[in-house]
Amino acid sequence: MTFLLAACGGGGGGSSTPATPAAATPLTFSVKMSATAGEVGVGRSLTISAMTVDSNGNDASGNTVFTWSSIDRGVATVEPVAATPASAVVHGIATGTTTVQVVATVKNADNTTTTLPAQTATITVVPASAVSYSLSIPNTSLSMSDGQELPVKVSLIDSNGNDVSASVNSWAWASSATAVQVTANQNSATLKASNSSTTAAATADVSVSVTAPDGRAIGGLIVVTVAKNGSATYRVVTTSKGQPADALQVFSERPANFTSRVLRNDGQDVTADFDGTWTYTATSPTLSTTEAAGTHDATVSSSLVKGTGPVQSTLTVTAVSTKLGVRPSAGLSVTENPTWALVSDTQQPLTLLQALPIEVTARMMHLGDDAQAATCQNWAWVSTGPVSLSPALLPMPNQMRATGTAPGDFTITATCTVIADNTQLKLVFVGTVK
Repeated sequence: MTFLLAACGGGGGGSSTPATPAAATPLTFSVKMSATAGEVGVGRSLTISAMTVDSNGNDASGNTVFTWSSIDRGVATVEPVAATPASAVVHGIATGTTTVQVVATVKNADNTTTTLPAQTATITVVPASAVSYSLSIPNTSLSMSDGQELPVKVSLIDSNGNDVSASVNSWAWASSATAVQVTANQNSATLKASNSSTTAAATADVSVSVTAPDGRAIGGLIVVTVAKNGSATYRVVTTSKGQPADALQVFSERPANFTSRVLRNDGQDVTADFDGTWTYTATSPTLSTTEAAGTHDATVSSSLVKGTGPVQSTLTVTAVSTKLGVRPSAGLSVTENPTWALVSDTQQPLTLLQALPIEVTARMMHLGDDAQAATCQNWAWVSTGPVSLSPALLPMPNQMRATGTAPGDFTITATCTVIADNTQLKLVFVGTVK
């Protein structure tokens, strides 16, 4: 939604007849929500965010007060996050459906304020025992340049933090304007930007939706600004274990790691130009992040007590450049102490030497505690690339022996089904044979 601001007057002339002042271009503002439809379990939480953009494509969220509310507080409540007021946490109270809304009030240059129409998202609350689903969108706002083609990927994450994107095929993508064209394949898409203007930016909203395994609709939004022609744009990308990552599982006494870098619109890594202090802001009070000195390698830790959870939140990393004057950011979905999960005790990516096998183990975890492999059934192991699998020396369903057969990259995937509640678990090992 947009709201028109009054134009400011111009200056006078020096002749006997005053010159007609040049009319200033009026600004418009719009507020967007990252989620259009989502779900959360009773007693669990879901993070959503909003942003305000002006008609020049600039993020005006820093000059905005966001007021969050839930239409039916008996179903779900919503509260802003103190550290990031543009984000809010939705708490599931009782099964049902409610509308969560945000009202944005923008502070103008003359200190007046403008209140924009409310934006809404439909939130369904499912039973505490049910698996719920949400979209993980690494960049809810993107800056692009004319002619740029940018691959984007979103993930469907369950309440255990597992990526279940491949289990559904009802993905739908759309763009609200010709400034961005979308070519999609399941949960991946290529955005192509178009803006020939050398004086003004163009914007488009890219929507993505999917029907989750429980039959409910889940939807989100990416706000795209196509800079005026000739301008450079930047984005933050995150990786974990050498692979692109937009979601992490973190356990009590078992941190997770990820690395951030900045890419320019021509694909060049320009992380070195981002010389300011980077920030890592979580919407969960039990989540903390530390950055290794001299790097942008981050360790994410949870202070949740073992046996409690799961807690889902968003971690936003913001890169700062004092020389360029820009602050791009990216978000990761983080699940603390998943109810059930498979983890690896082996540092990844794996490195194998040909004909020299190693033992690969999928370790069971329950709410941050170790669990017996026997709590999962129907174990299956598959591999791709130049690696073969055989039973371990002491045959166990959660362990295999991997042997490299030729140089190249490989993956090993372990899956099983939790006996207690039929939760499907998956763990992917990535590596290279030298």
